[in-house]
Amino acid sequence: MEVFAPIWNNFIYNPMVNLLLYIYVFVGNYGLAIIIFTLFIRLITGPFYAQQQKAMKKQQTLMQGKEWKEMQKKYGKEKERLAQEQMKLYKEHGVNPLGGCLPALIPWPVMIGLYQAVTMVMGAQPEQLMDLSKHLYAFAPQLAAAVPVRSEFIGFDLAATPNFAAPLTLIIPALVLASTWVQQKMTIMPQADPNMASTNQTMQLMMTVMIGMFSLQFPIGLSLYWIVFGIVGIVQQYFTTGWGNLFGTAQLATVAINANKGKKNVERK
Repeated sequence: MEVFAPIWNNFIYNPMVNLLLYIYVFVGNYGLAIIIFTLFIRLITGPFYAQQQKAMKKQQTLMQGKEWKEMQKKYGKEKERLAQEQMKLYKEHGVNPLGGCLPALIPWPVMIGLYQAVTMVMGAQPEQLMDLSKHLYAFAPQLAAAVPVRSEFIGFDLAATPNFAAPLTLIIPALVLASTWVQQKMTIMPQADPNMASTNQTMQLMMTVMIGMFSLQFPIGLSLYWIVFGIVGIVQQYFTTGWGNLFGTAQLATVAINANKGKKNVERK
């Protein structure tokens, strides 16, 4: 890992740290700097997420189509055959099942660098400031003069973690939970199989709760970037696929359950 450290620092980490501080020097508020910086990063990674969302929309449309439903009826009891027919269906319609996953992996190094940059710039301890100084560009002395940054933003200390003794700080994890849940709900693939629908909903809930738990441990400044990133993602998702499954997944699962019940009743008769 040490071999790749110079590459990581020179091409991802250092530019992010310095850009974030540049924005802070310009706007004079670290919370606002995080918001602007996050919007900028989201703008850069936007095309990758757009490609992911378009691939997901195409796959969703195919899974709700007549061909797939007929395959489920015909090969419902033959899982391997159904999987083979599904891949054939994808190939016929030019759908890459990994098309929605691979583009989303590309921005992850940027996201990790963003996380590290936000955390480091907020550091106020002497050892943290010493470490930060190693990553600042020498040709921009105004950046070194700007640290430590003022971490107050609309009544919150961005360097602090949410605290149950200060109930207002719990608003931040609540917003993290809400934005994560909405985005997860909008991107879940609708399933006619009630068991699969239930599995997807369980995974969505676990992911949301996990991120919510993380937000209780991380500085509020990191949660701020996550909230802004999530809101922009929701807006982008809306303009690509509409509300997706935000309101429809449960209804689809209910229809499937009722259909299964009706089928069993017919078989009994």
